[in-house]
Amino acid sequence: MAWPPGKTNQLQVLKRSSKTSRTRVNKNGRSLSELWLEVTSLSKRFEQSEIARTAAEKRAQRLEGQVEELKSENRALRDKRSGTEEILQKEIWGQKLQIADLTEKLEKAEKLLVWFRNTKFNRTSEKGIDPKPAEPVSQPKDDAKKPNDKASNNSSEPKKNRGQQPGSKGHGRSDRSELDTRIEYLDIPGGCACGKCGKAYKLLNRTEASPLTEFEAEIVRKIFQRCMYVSQCTCEGKRIRVADPPPKLYPRTEIGNSLWVWLLVQKFLHGMPTNRALKELSLYGMSLAHGTVTGGCQIINDLLEPLMEELINHCRGADLWNADETTWRVFGEGKQRWWLWLIASDDAVVYLLDPSRSKRVPSEFFAGSVGTLMTDRLASYKALQESIRKAWCAVHLRRDFFNVFKGIPKLKLWAKDWLTEIGTLFALNHKRFCLWKKEQTSGPDWDTAEQELRSHVEKLKERWEEELKQPNLHKEQAKILKSMQRHWAGYTLFLEDPRIPLHNNRAERLLRNAVVLRKNSYGSGAEWAGHLAAKMFSIFQTWLINGLDPQALLLDYFNECSKTPGKPPPDVSQFLPWSMSEERKQKYALPESYERPG
Repeated sequence: MAWPPGKTNQLQVLKRSSKTSRTRVNKNGRSLSELWLEVTSLSKRFEQSEIARTAAEKRAQRLEGQVEELKSENRALRDKRSGTEEILQKEIWGQKLQIADLTEKLEKAEKLLVWFRNTKFNRTSEKGIDPKPAEPVSQPKDDAKKPNDKASNNSSEPKKNRGQQPGSKGHGRSDRSELDTRIEYLDIPGGCACGKCGKAYKLLNRTEASPLTEFEAEIVRKIFQRCMYVSQCTCEGKRIRVADPPPKLYPRTEIGNSLWVWLLVQKFLHGMPTNRALKELSLYGMSLAHGTVTGGCQIINDLLEPLMEELINHCRGADLWNADETTWRVFGEGKQRWWLWLIASDDAVVYLLDPSRSKRVPSEFFAGSVGTLMTDRLASYKALQESIRKAWCAVHLRRDFFNVFKGIPKLKLWAKDWLTEIGTLFALNHKRFCLWKKEQTSGPDWDTAEQELRSHVEKLKERWEEELKQPNLHKEQAKILKSMQRHWAGYTLFLEDPRIPLHNNRAERLLRNAVVLRKNSYGSGAEWAGHLAAKMFSIFQTWLINGLDPQALLLDYFNECSKTPGKPPPDVSQFLPWSMSEERKQKYALPESYERPG
């Protein structure tokens, strides 16, 4: 066995020490063999320890290698764990975004569901907002106000029954003296005599009146026998002359003007489809073909054109309008869904039928006009020229808050508070409007009403500005508040002119007649029929808002057309309310019992 240099030196020292020890042992009497055995034993033990140390070093090296392997595995696991955590974090973040998106969609769906239920199944009135407090919302303290005392008190009061209240003074019997009256006498059948002796009673000079209002309708077929004359002289030979035929709306028709008026009034004023009107005529024994009515309506459409043009031109010349639009079906055309536009001034109402809902329709109508337009926030109206100032309907703004109030519980208190503020705005504006209507535009009452109204508007502006600065606004809150910011100038335009209303209810009411007919007849069967509907709506509603009887005036217009059958009259000014004489207005005035539209 070869010893390393360091080991050899140690062995030599050991041997020298052993020789010295051997000598000592010899001196001490110990045997040499015993010393040698001890040295040999120590050498073996030393060699074994060296082997063990070498093995330990090798084992330590292996362990160090294993430690390095474990460290690398640990690093790999940590890296993998870090990547997994990152992936999981991304997945969690994605799930949170998905949950937020689904929550938003759910809120919108609940809002839509509430709107659908209220529209289709509930009362249309928005009175009686639930005064119960909703969930607290993480908004400013001002947004978490309790319901006002007035609402609470009203909710505790017993609800009154509909109709006349017990103990109240009635209005008595209705006065029907304006109706044509016929007097009929009723006698006792068999006469009147004493039941014992049989002596007849004396008839008194007075009677007891029992009024009864009846409805009598009849269809009369008039046959005009036209007189014929033959000449008796020889000046021009034998000649036969026949009296002129009766006036007709257009040649060869056998339908009189009064029947045409009845058909048009039933359809375009009362919303009765043509088929139902013809069925009603059949109950009176008259059979009238649908095709005959259709052909006549095509001619009537052309006869009404000059009157319609005058209405449009007059409406354009106003300086304050209401506008709205609704769908109108036109069957038999490439595009069935058309749009019926309404534009109403103070004394004229115009309906326009167009396949588009774009800005082209209002832009063409208002070209060259100057004034203020009250309407909703449709983009088509926003694109109008600057000469048309846009006043936005505050009812649509209120509806935004009302939908949130009904559809998003956690924003209920916030929406309720805004609804209360908007209600106060309507009340203050109505107070000022009443003073303006009475021409009391000066004095302390007017100054107080004006100051209260402007202060409240400024308060509303400060509020939505502050709320827009808040972080973490709900998406619906931010949407409504940003819309208020964009449209604020139009919402407050009424401050400059008391004539400008806060709402567009007038336009929506004027559309009701057309909507009723659309629901009953689905629309028009052709484009010309749709334009006829727009003309009839325009003419009837214009006459009505001016207090004129549309049935009587249309008959007079048709009688004027009958002077030149198939052609409109050369001058239609006598049928326009703004150029009609006062005597003619009195002649064709609406009965007091008829409710004016709009």
